[in-house]
Amino acid sequence: MSTKKVVRNILVTGGNAGIGLALCRQLAVDKGCHVYMGTRSRERGEKGLKEITEKYPHALVDLVEIDVGKDESVHAAAKSLKSKGVTLYALVNNAAVGFAVKTSREELINTNFLGPKRVSEAFVGLIDPKEGRIVNVSSGAASGWLRDQSAKIKDMFSSLDTSWDDLKKSVLSLAPTSTQNGYGLSKAALCCYTMQQGKKWPNLKCTSLTPGFIQTKMTANMGATKKPDEATVSYMRCLFGDVRSGHYYGSDGLRSPLTVCRDPGTPEYGGEKSPDPRKYNR
Repeated sequence: MSTKKVVRNILVTGGNAGIGLALCRQLAVDKGCHVYMGTRSRERGEKGLKEITEKYPHALVDLVEIDVGKDESVHAAAKSLKSKGVTLYALVNNAAVGFAVKTSREELINTNFLGPKRVSEAFVGLIDPKEGRIVNVSSGAASGWLRDQSAKIKDMFSSLDTSWDDLKKSVLSLAPTSTQNGYGLSKAALCCYTMQQGKKWPNLKCTSLTPGFIQTKMTANMGATKKPDEATVSYMRCLFGDVRSGHYYGSDGLRSPLTVCRDPGTPEYGGEKSPDPRKYNR
């Protein structure tokens, strides 16, 4: 008796270029998933889609127009997938803006921090309640920023007891004077929000990660040497591997601390409250 292969549906926001496009291609081609490529622009989305389907015509990839910074766009996208009866195996909150582009602090915080919450809450009802996952794409800039903050801020951004309201209030208060236009702050806050997700939705596996220092539009002329196709190690671990909800994973797919930078190749973080920085920095 033959058994029908179950195809996993995965939504990737910001999937039309860079690491997002590489991830969509790998998920559709290598993993056999049905990928919903989130794109803010229909034109750019069709260009990214074409890069996959021209070479792999049998790849299951559909466009989803979604601007993570706008409530109405996010709700319309969720309504569209719901009307098609789509059940998601995973949501990847990949869309973000960087500090190297002409973006206001307000837009950066709205996209990088508020965006994943906006999308997660709109789509959580479509995620498989038994094996579903949410993957939030953070950055090494998160721990890089948090390690230099006061003990009070470190505790707030790494505690399961931090409420959404307190976190949002802190982010908005810190943003005007934060370095990198608030980029590291936004990503550290996203890691904290991931912990809140794990607590709020215990039936799902909710994780955050850093892809590493990768050649993208955001890192142009900054010395990155790895290409987008090499940036998905932590994505694959968080999507398909053995992970614990609420945790943050490094670019090598190993768990990392929030308040200390752990380099790839160094020991996986064990979870002690105050890790010795010498253990994670070479």
